Amino acid sequence: MSALKIEPFYEGPAGSGQGGWTSRQFVEHLDGPHSIALRHHVPLGQELTVVRGDTVQLRHGDTLIMEATPWVPDAVMTEPVSIDDAAQARSCFVPFLDDDISMTCFSCGMQSSSMQVHGADLGDGRYATDWTVPEWATSPLSASGALWAALDCTAAFYVCGSDGERMAYTVQYAVDQRREVVPGERVAIVGWNGDYEPRWDGRKRGAASAAFTENGEVVALARSFWVSAKIDS
Repeated sequence: MSALKIEPFYEGPAGSGQGGWTSRQFVEHLDGPHSIALRHHVPLGQELTVVRGDTVQLRHGDTLIMEATPWVPDAVMTEPVSIDDAAQARSCFVPFLDDDISMTCFSCGMQSSSMQVHGADLGDGRYATDWTVPEWATSPLSASGALWAALDCTAAFYVCGSDGERMAYTVQYAVDQRREVVPGERVAIVGWNGDYEPRWDGRKRGAASAAFTENGEVVALARSFWVSAKIDS
């Protein structure tokens, strides 16, 4: 068994570790690509144990936090978005959920210390934001963890805002990261429906997200699945 800890700085939903960041820290303990099922909120500042059996699990005591299964990357592509167009979309961002559960997220929160991942409508059904790898992300693991968090939050804005406004939580997440990113690097991140239906199915909805350089190079592709807190927005 091995262990990891999600420090309070990496908060996502209030009182819980950010799902994309935590998924990347978990995957560091695994061999090859995996899809991560998020089973429970992630305790902050607590030792989490990686347990290997029929599946690989992340546990806090007897509580199952995440579960990993091997994944053959099958995330889908979309047309690249320029960094300028992504920045223009982000400039139009306004908080749209009454619930303030993610207002202090280290990735998409409204505080000045967040990574300012604020996906907004591009006008073609997709959501986008520009994003700069933070200066504190000085290791390959912290830089890729920040990227996974940014991809997760961009998908969240698409999911929560494009078919009626409602709060939702990631329940499945997988990332195909093509190369490392470094502090100060700027990319465009896009969220859209991917190969899922573009509407809510009761409380369920799927999404995709992608990060592009200015010349359209794919840095990473992700797919995610979401469950809303309630059926009606």
